[in-house]
Parts: sequence; C-alpha cells; structure tokens
Amino acid sequence: MYCIASVFDMVQILHIIDFEGTRTSGVREYGVVSLVGWEIQYTNFSICEHGLSEHLEYFTNLRRVGSFVGHNASVEDRLLRHYAVSPGYVKRTSESDEIVTTWAPWIDTKVLYKNFFRSFSNFSLKSLIEETRQTSKLYSLSNKVCELSRVGYHNALFDALATGVLLQYFVQTLKSQQLNLSIDALIEYSKQTKLI
Repeated sequence: MYCIASVFDMVQILHIIDFEGTRTSGVREYGVVSLVGWEIQYTNFSICEHGLSEHLEYFTNLRRVGSFVGHNASVEDRLLRHYAVSPGYVKRTSESDEIVTTWAPWIDTKVLYKNFFRSFSNFSLKSLIEETRQTSKLYSLSNKVCELSRVGYHNALFDALATGVLLQYFVQTLKSQQLNLSIDALIEYSKQTKLI
C-alpha cells in the first residue's frame, strides 16, 4: 500500500498535499494528488481517525519519490513537522542528487500566484480558481475522484485538486509566454514573498 516508487519511475514527481485540521485538534483528513509530467496520475484521500501519526510512513514514502506542493504550504509543512521532524534522508527533488532531511522544499501555489499574478486581489483557492476560470475543470475532476459529500472547498482532496489545477494553469500560462520554469525555479519562487 505504501510503496509507490515503481509507479513513478525516474521522472519529476510532485505530490500536492492538503490537510484539514490543526496541531491542536489534530489532522482530521488528508488529500493527495500526484502529478507526473504535470498530469494527475494518482489521488488519495483518508480520514485520520487516530491522527496523522498512523499515516507518516505513507508521507515519508511520498517524499522519497517526489517534492511536495501546497497552497500556503507552510501550514502543511508545520503539521507534518509536528508529527515527524524529518522524513529521514531523501533527495531534494526526484531529479536531484542532493540529500536533505526535511519535508521541504515545497512549491507554494499561493506564493507563486502572488509573485506572478499581482493584479489579483485575493489569493484563496476559491478566488484563484474563479479568477483563472478553472471552476469547470476542478469540478469535473473532483466529481470523478471525490465522494459527493466532499465536493467543495475545505475538503482535503478537493482542495488538493484545486491546488493541482492552479499549478497546471500556472505552468501552462508560463509556457504560453515562452517561460519554462524548472521545478527548482518554482521552489525558489515559492520561498519569496515578492519578486524584484
């Protein structure tokens, strides 16, 4: 159940993660959307009846084969670090030889949109989905993989799908302007609050 490395053989892999819950109340549920070559290849949803601790092996295995993405990623990073300081020794990205011992580096779609789409005034998932006209795509995807009662914002898998749709739109927009950012560049731009 936890070994997915063979599914994602030697390509750039990104795992979009969304948790619902807090450190105080505990993580109630999570959603994961994995992108391979910018396309959704895998989704997972789980209710955390006994907290996130029982799912740490799963997240460690995800991190071993790819980098993480979140919308306001510091929230997901803090929650993971609350339960486990480190995933152990992992590659910085799936194409890197550099070894790190952190859940990071993260790609943060909220920061990317703030940096590149400065005319937008609201950077919530819902506002960005509406502003980029991706509502139909998001609901089409979510109707295929989410339980009907969980199709909507503030549901972990739905929010992870929304983040994935925003990342895909972001990359397509850059490509249409002949701008190709590497995963490392997206990670670096996710660390900054403003571009120069």
